Amino acid sequence: MSTYSRENTQPLRESIIEFMKNHGQDEEKFLEELERIALSEGDLVFPVLLNVFTQLDFNRDEAKGIWEGILKHRKEMSDSFKRQVNLLTAICDYFLTIRKSFHYPKVVELKVFEEANHFSKCDSLTGLYNRGYFEDSLNGEISRARRYQTEFSILFMDLDDFKSINDSMGHLAGDFVLKKVANLITHEKREEDVVARYGGEELVIILPETNKVNTIIKAERIRKKIQDMPLVFDGKETKITISGGVATFPQDAQEANALIKCADQALYRAKSEGKNRICLFSTDKRQYVRVDFAGEVKVRPLGKWVGQSQVFAKSKDLSLSGILFESKAPMEIGTKIQLEISIPSLDNPIILVGTVVRVEVFENHYDVGVCFVQLQGADRRELSSFLKVHPAT
Repeated sequence: MSTYSRENTQPLRESIIEFMKNHGQDEEKFLEELERIALSEGDLVFPVLLNVFTQLDFNRDEAKGIWEGILKHRKEMSDSFKRQVNLLTAICDYFLTIRKSFHYPKVVELKVFEEANHFSKCDSLTGLYNRGYFEDSLNGEISRARRYQTEFSILFMDLDDFKSINDSMGHLAGDFVLKKVANLITHEKREEDVVARYGGEELVIILPETNKVNTIIKAERIRKKIQDMPLVFDGKETKITISGGVATFPQDAQEANALIKCADQALYRAKSEGKNRICLFSTDKRQYVRVDFAGEVKVRPLGKWVGQSQVFAKSKDLSLSGILFESKAPMEIGTKIQLEISIPSLDNPIILVGTVVRVEVFENHYDVGVCFVQLQGADRRELSSFLKVHPAT
């Protein structure tokens, strides 16, 4: 039988390449899909398949016999080595040792397999890693952190009110927004960070060797840039914000699923508290109790005095993990500060150390969010007791 025409079989060729992309890391699934295609397309699948792998042309009958020979050779190699031999190895060995009459075979189109490998671990819309790759990376990072006794964090993010964009502007607009957000995060991440699309409008980042404070600082920078990012689709301007939750290994959890759950709980709290914010995971269920201070909060940069302490009289959210207060002057994210907090039930103020992780600009003041980095012993017990007896408002 004569060789096939590439032009007439281009759709079939594209289908095979697509299956390679989708199942690049699951060869058994790929072979199952080939059997299904062969049932509908007949023996024509075999010369197309071999051309994709080797760039050589065969007629239908010859191609079918060669493919069956490759599968048989793969099984024999696997039995001999007592482990599964991958398909590429079997194809190479088959043409070099069994079908020696074929000279200079170009086994496997490299570009196709590079694409197949990429698509097997990446989301096709955003170009970010997919959920499967993220889960593998998370387990690997846990193993590495245990081995070297280091910590790392994950940031779980969700686009706020994303459904309203799809409903009002269409799904193409939603895809556009999602891709723009993914591109921004990709440019903001470090080389060692892993960014993935977890599902729908949910994105997640693994930040190796990064503690809670540094993670929330990075998260706030991303949140602010997304909030300020111009988005114009089909002549219409829109805006998007994100909410996020942070969890850290090994403090919050020591297993992958548990760590994801902690970050997801922190994300849920960020959503419930008004969205467009980043929250840390905490076992303190009353983390954001609102307290009206009877006294004032004094703040100064650590290590130096600049004039007198700044005084912040208006009450804001206080918890075991941080505080939110108003400032007449801006403060730089990442700045370590000392806070003197007056608690009504105590004779002396509590002295705490924290890091500025969020700064919001308003018309005549700044909202400054601080994450506590030193809160233990008597100070922690006193603050905890105070929060427990003051109901949320």
